[in-house]
Amino acid sequence: MSSTVLYLAIVAVWAVVLVPMWLRRDTEANGFFRHKKNDETQELTLEEPTLPDEEQETLDEDPAPEPRRRPGRAAVIARRRRRTTGLLLLALTSVIVIATGLAPWWVSLPPVLLLAGHLSLLRVAVRMDAAQHRAEAEDRARRRAEAATARAEARRAAAEAAEDAEVIELAPHLEEEVFDQYADDRRVVGG
Repeated sequence: MSSTVLYLAIVAVWAVVLVPMWLRRDTEANGFFRHKKNDETQELTLEEPTLPDEEQETLDEDPAPEPRRRPGRAAVIARRRRRTTGLLLLALTSVIVIATGLAPWWVSLPPVLLLAGHLSLLRVAVRMDAAQHRAEAEDRARRRAEAATARAEARRAAAEAAEDAEVIELAPHLEEEVFDQYADDRRVVGG
């Protein structure tokens, strides 16, 4: 009976580990299989001499792998919540199995230790996140202060330049007579 429970516990632990891996769409794994598939198609095309050179060149071209983006903060938090929930459920399941007498007490040690380790890592991650947010906020405040001092200096320099500016008087503009061909019976030459 206890060996059956042990096997069930092992299956449960592996399910907690493997099911999220199967459900997660890992771009690295997809990229690996895509490259492997391209290599296999290249080997097949090399063996077939009937393909024209143009088709061979298009098959030989390997598309550049897409650059990996760092997951956003929301994705990281969601992943942490899923992992915490899974480990908590595993620990509760082991406690329930022990309480019903289906397994010895030591069956609960691995899930409880995993949960404790995960929670301690979460504490460290929260501290690191808080330090990063604090550093970003200080950096934003420093940039705002630098921009404000630069604007104040520009205003002061403009004010000093306005005080030092020399005022030049322009000669009055004399009105020029505009020629109107129809005024005062004057005609244009040749008209």
